[in-house]
Amino acid sequence: MLVRERFEAVQVPHRVAGTTSRAGQVVPNDCTISAVYKVREATGTAFLTQSKLVHLRLRVPRKGTTYELECLGPLVVELPADASEVKATARDLSGGRHRSLRVRAHAPSVRLVTGRRLRPTSRKQLAVVEWPRTPASEYDDYLVELAFQLPKAPLVRERVVYTASISCGGSSYVQPVVPPTNDLGFVNAFSNPRGRPFEFILPRIASGISAHSESTQRLACGG
Repeated sequence: MLVRERFEAVQVPHRVAGTTSRAGQVVPNDCTISAVYKVREATGTAFLTQSKLVHLRLRVPRKGTTYELECLGPLVVELPADASEVKATARDLSGGRHRSLRVRAHAPSVRLVTGRRLRPTSRKQLAVVEWPRTPASEYDDYLVELAFQLPKAPLVRERVVYTASISCGGSSYVQPVVPPTNDLGFVNAFSNPRGRPFEFILPRIASGISAHSESTQRLACGG
């Protein structure tokens, strides 16, 4: 059976790169995340807009070390091991144009945090999806659709994490930003709507009905 799942673009791309001028330098990059949620109320359907500011702080121990912090890292999805023909496309919301995206299916591992590799659990596989590169002003002008084939199954379970990309001193890894965990902690379970596309429900990025939240993630160089 064909599964088609759509993901909302919620991360504003922002890149900071350079070379440290002193030992122990802390490199900052502030990443903006924004999402709109459909909420059912007694009076009908309403929309809740939330934003989050993630303060990435990379400590670099040595002078003269090159670094790069990119707020828009790949989407990492844990799928059933028997998922095949895994593909991803981006559809522009303004003009309807479609473009293929790079997907690395059956990835043996992903360096998720410094010095640690995430591997798929039993009977699962990791798929790494690269988002399209757009100007920051157009970050939410598209949807990403992930499609794959599965043998018939009444319920599909997956784990999903939105990440930032970190590079320092010749080592690189991805840092989870939604949800803010050091694992693929968010579990999504769904029944396939007979090949019709459906929307991935993003976990709330602020508590309750709060409109805004902030967090700081302190990162290390190397691995």
